[in-house]
Amino acid sequence: MKRLCCFIVTIALLAGAVLGGCAPAFDKSPDKYSGIKWVTPDYSFRFNPSDDCKGNYNFNGTKYNIQVKFDGSHVSVTDADKNKELFYGDWLYEDDKHLYIHSITFNTDDFEELKENYSEFYRLNQEKIGQ
Repeated sequence: MKRLCCFIVTIALLAGAVLGGCAPAFDKSPDKYSGIKWVTPDYSFRFNPSDDCKGNYNFNGTKYNIQVKFDGSHVSVTDADKNKELFYGDWLYEDDKHLYIHSITFNTDDFEELKENYSEFYRLNQEKIGQ
């Protein structure tokens, strides 16, 4: 009986640890900020939360007008002109000023040129609007 109780407690603790590890570690999603824009160091990917998360994405000389949407820990980047998803992935904060978008999947069916895009992640910084 003691073994059964120990086994049940161990399983419960493991399940709690696994489920607890899946909980997002943020209290405010990137689209809830104001007064900043999110930008990559090379400015190839940027968006403004105060402007309905609209911005630009540049790849191989092509500039896309985009809109970024956050749903829990998932992010979707849509070409605003064609109303088609460019790519999607997951996001998290590296710290309170850096956004990390990872596990990226590009929509190569609608955007064949993205077959040459091998980016697996983007690291975006906060930049105050007006800089």
